[in-house]
Amino acid sequence: MRDWLTRNSEALGAVGAIATAFAALTALVVIPYQVGQADLIQRDQTGREIYREFLNLTVQKPELANADYCAIRDETQRTAYSAYVEYMVYTAEQMVGISDDWRKPMAAYLADHTSYLCGPAVQGRDDGMAALIAELGVICTPGDQCG
Repeated sequence: MRDWLTRNSEALGAVGAIATAFAALTALVVIPYQVGQADLIQRDQTGREIYREFLNLTVQKPELANADYCAIRDETQRTAYSAYVEYMVYTAEQMVGISDDWRKPMAAYLADHTSYLCGPAVQGRDDGMAALIAELGVICTPGDQCG
């Protein structure tokens, strides 16, 4: 057996080098794939937690979910409503980032709040919020703003 190993040491070394190269190549392909999949799973889980918290907030504060921004006179209520709608937009951004299937449901939530979303508080911002709202299909008309 020893003589056979000695005679074939070069060939065995070449096979070993090929196996090592194959393992390295496989790692170069598989590891980024696994990291990407883990990232997708994490983003999905985080998005669902954000959405669950949005639903929980909606259940706890239905007066914010159904409020008419233009009719709110109390400054504390107006601030709470603004925060609620901005959290809704953040939720929409996260969910659409996970899957385009979330565009319609999130657009439906946003459509109920056009008086705020189409007002100067949002439309004058440069953080991309107005762009996201438009991307989700919320169309602002002059009648949507408070008069």
